[in-house]
Amino acid sequence: MKEAGNSVGIDFTGKCDRAPNTILAHCLMLHALKTKGAVLQNELQEVIFRSYFTDGVYPDVENLTAMGAEVGLDKGEVKAMLESGQYEKQVLREASEYSNGGVNGVPFFIINGHPAFSGAQDPRTFLKAFEKLAAEPAQKET
Repeated sequence: MKEAGNSVGIDFTGKCDRAPNTILAHCLMLHALKTKGAVLQNELQEVIFRSYFTDGVYPDVENLTAMGAEVGLDKGEVKAMLESGQYEKQVLREASEYSNGGVNGVPFFIINGHPAFSGAQDPRTFLKAFEKLAAEPAQKET
């Protein structure tokens, strides 16, 4: 994994000595999306990944609160949300739906609402998927 990460600029250090339950991180990601939008959610995702995979920071409530604050979320609001379990049912339901739909690993890519591929991919794979999508006739929503 370290070699694959290095090839795309990710430093997997292995500093964190335990695998996390990612439910709280997913709750925080959902909170960011709902309150601040996709751009901030993406910034947060980068902070979470860097914190865990490079810095070795375990994603518990305190650390996730700090990560949220790093991207501009209100610290008190984030901590209260994480401790309340506000988004846990939704996150668990969505995880179950994806799992039942065949998603069993990350990253997993869904393009235009359809499962595309799993795992780290070469940029050409994305280009081919987008070209295929662009070549398909437009579907009208009903």
